[in-house]
Amino acid sequence: MEDIEGASTKALLDRFKHAVGRADECLTNEEYQQAMALYFDASQSADEMTQRFLSLLIKTAPSTAHKTLLVEVLSWRLRYFTAQYDYHLAVAQTLSGLPREEWIARLETILVLSQSLVDMILPIYRQDPDPAIRERIKDLLDDWIAGIRNLILNLRSWGMASAQAARVLEWAMDNGIE
Repeated sequence: MEDIEGASTKALLDRFKHAVGRADECLTNEEYQQAMALYFDASQSADEMTQRFLSLLIKTAPSTAHKTLLVEVLSWRLRYFTAQYDYHLAVAQTLSGLPREEWIARLETILVLSQSLVDMILPIYRQDPDPAIRERIKDLLDDWIAGIRNLILNLRSWGMASAQAARVLEWAMDNGIE
C-alpha cells in the first residue's frame, strides 16, 4: 500500500473502506486478532483524513475569528476527554477485580483518543502565526498535560497503575509538551 504521508485522499479513503470491510469479514469468521489489526489500520486512515481536513480548515479560514472558533471546538473536545480521566478513575476506584480492570482499560482508550486529538492540534500550534491562537492552544496543552500528571499521581496513590498513561505522558514530553 502507498506510504500514508504521500497517499492521495482517494487512496486514503479506499484504504479505510478496505480495512473496515476486511475487518468485518474477520469478525464474522472469528479471526479477532486480524480484525483488530485491520480496525487499527482503519483508525489510522481516519486520523490522517481528520488531520488533512483540519489543516485545510485552518489554512482556508477567512479570519482569525474562524480559526479561534475551530480551536475552541477542538479544545472543548479535549477538555471532555480530560474530565473523563477522573470520572473513569473514580468509578474504577469503587470496583475490584475484573470490573476495575475494564474501567481502567476504558480510561486508557480515552487517553489514546486524547493523544490523537493533541497530535492533530500540534501542527496548528507550531505553524499558525497568530499569537492569540498559539496562546489558546498553549493553555489547552498545559491543562491536558496537567490532567495526565494528575491521573498518574491518583493512580499511584490508589495503588493502581496504567502503562498507557505513562506512554502518553512520555509521548507528550517527546513532542515538547511539558
